[in-house]
Amino acid sequence: MNQINLNSARLRDQILGCWMGKNCGGTLGTPLEKAWGEAEPFDVWWYPVLADGGIPNDDLEMQLVWLRALEEVGPQLKAADLARYWQNHIAYNMDEFGMGKTGLSLGLRPPISSYYNNWFRDCMGCPIRSEIWACVAPGAPRVAVRLAFEDGIVDHAGGESIYGEFFNTAVESAAFIVSDVRKLLDIGLSYIPETCLTAQAIRVARESHAQGLTWQEARQRVLETAPHYNAQFSPPNIAFQVVGWLWGLEFGDAICKAVNCGYDTDCTGATLGSVLGIIGGAKALPQKWTEPLGHTIATSAPSGGLTHVEAIPQTLDELTERVLVQARRVLSFHGLLQDDGTVITSETELWADDSVRTLWHKNPTSVEFSNSGDSIQVALDYIDTPAIAPGAQKTVQVALMNPQPAALQVICSTMAPEGWTAKFAEHQVEVPPGGQIKVDLELQAPARARLENAQSIFVAVQARNRPAQSASPLVMVGARAVRLCGPFPLEGKEVADVMESQTELERGTADPFSRQGRPGEWRELVALDNALPVEGELVGGGVLYAQLFLHCDEEIKDAWIATGTTCAAKIWVNGECIATSLAARPLRPNYDGPYDGTAAPYGDAHLKHGWNEVLIKYVRAEDAHLPFQAHLIVCRGARHTGLTTARWTRFPWDEASH
Repeated sequence: MNQINLNSARLRDQILGCWMGKNCGGTLGTPLEKAWGEAEPFDVWWYPVLADGGIPNDDLEMQLVWLRALEEVGPQLKAADLARYWQNHIAYNMDEFGMGKTGLSLGLRPPISSYYNNWFRDCMGCPIRSEIWACVAPGAPRVAVRLAFEDGIVDHAGGESIYGEFFNTAVESAAFIVSDVRKLLDIGLSYIPETCLTAQAIRVARESHAQGLTWQEARQRVLETAPHYNAQFSPPNIAFQVVGWLWGLEFGDAICKAVNCGYDTDCTGATLGSVLGIIGGAKALPQKWTEPLGHTIATSAPSGGLTHVEAIPQTLDELTERVLVQARRVLSFHGLLQDDGTVITSETELWADDSVRTLWHKNPTSVEFSNSGDSIQVALDYIDTPAIAPGAQKTVQVALMNPQPAALQVICSTMAPEGWTAKFAEHQVEVPPGGQIKVDLELQAPARARLENAQSIFVAVQARNRPAQSASPLVMVGARAVRLCGPFPLEGKEVADVMESQTELERGTADPFSRQGRPGEWRELVALDNALPVEGELVGGGVLYAQLFLHCDEEIKDAWIATGTTCAAKIWVNGECIATSLAARPLRPNYDGPYDGTAAPYGDAHLKHGWNEVLIKYVRAEDAHLPFQAHLIVCRGARHTGLTTARWTRFPWDEASH
């Protein structure tokens, strides 16, 4: 049997060590973080930048918000609770953070809010948030991982990142009891599927160590197993933590080797620092690494990255004490806490069980609705995407679950906006006791003139002779209206020359908001998300134009318009050029920009009240090796928050015809 006492100085020291180690690793790695993975490792063996309290880092500060959520909601908190705290308190929008928040702004709920339109759902945003769950469930990794699941699906549903957070959480929770590296790795691996890329990368790191390879050779083998140009891609980064751990001679050497593997350096260093801090406790961490940082927690609140966070911990000691309070609540809630503060678990309880493995197969397109007192629990499964084109038909599956001891007769109905059709295949069904049935809901979207960015269809279910229950909102996202013109040949000209030359199409006419406002043969298409419908275009190089329109109910002076693309591009908003880039780089359609300081097709724009035209020129070289891809990104403000209120579903002439 394994035993932890929540009143012990040892546990308090381990939790403090977790946060101190995370602060050390994060401060070491933050200045080295880049957007693109690099072929060669780094050679850094001390803090590149030192600041009192360390450097503000999303890895740590987001978990301060999660602690507040635990304090206010309690151990039963769900993804929907965390999503609310995210929108209230976390203002930055890097990568998956911004895309997940945009889904929430459209009215979607987890997990579909982060599954839909999220190019970054295999990235490091949630594996870095594992410590809070491990520390409130020390020695109880099954409990910790179930909490981590609710966290992960807020911004990474359906991706490898979930497995990264599971692995980190399980290792850290078990590390309060187990100190053997190999056993902890085995425990962590039991919490993720053997076939997932994260597990493969971890196994390669372990095999390389067993074979006597150097850490640099292990790094290369990891990259060959889980290759990606995006530095935040989760699987290799999780394995880089293992490399630092296995090859590290002591704390400083370990976090340096993890960071020197490169890629998402703040994340790998911070997580490994946490694990080592838990195993040894704060007293065992070298003063050389901890003293320069002190115990003050540095956050991005002064710069506006966090908002309304006056109640979060200000020091690592305060964080430790408040985490201990929540550990008592969480472990008591799950029936694991004895009256004397002791937690007793068996050896087998450290490993994943069926309740954990069930989480591997949770459907990222299905949103569950289960309110206290409801006779019938409802789940709405979008099947693939919540987006729909004008006039298109779509089937949504409605799962009805009956937790009652007797069968229930259930009547199903819908309330849809004008122009929509929403019909159940069966309007009255019987749901067996303790069972569930699934009923198809057939949808047809309205014509383009009536389609909005987001519209709610309310799904009502009523069990006979039972209290009425609230309708469940099925939020549908309207497809973006897009026009394409081209391709046009380069005619032997250089990309830069073609980009600079102005064509008649670019000059346009006096009325850019009419169908004939720009000359040429335009094709009217739709985009179901940020990715523009350009598959198969510019295969042999050439020029392609994309045109979109945004209708604003108010003037927006701080818009941010961009196109993530793999070729040269130029953007005009209402006839004014806001961005030009000649770079051909791999696709990385984030909200913030290129990160590397080079020119990119991202720019500030002024959107007028009413209609606004966005015109984009893509120029791809004839000998280009990157496949042509293009995304449209529309944000506002200095933090580049996804702009969902500017209508993107129609063309100006649609309203005239309507």
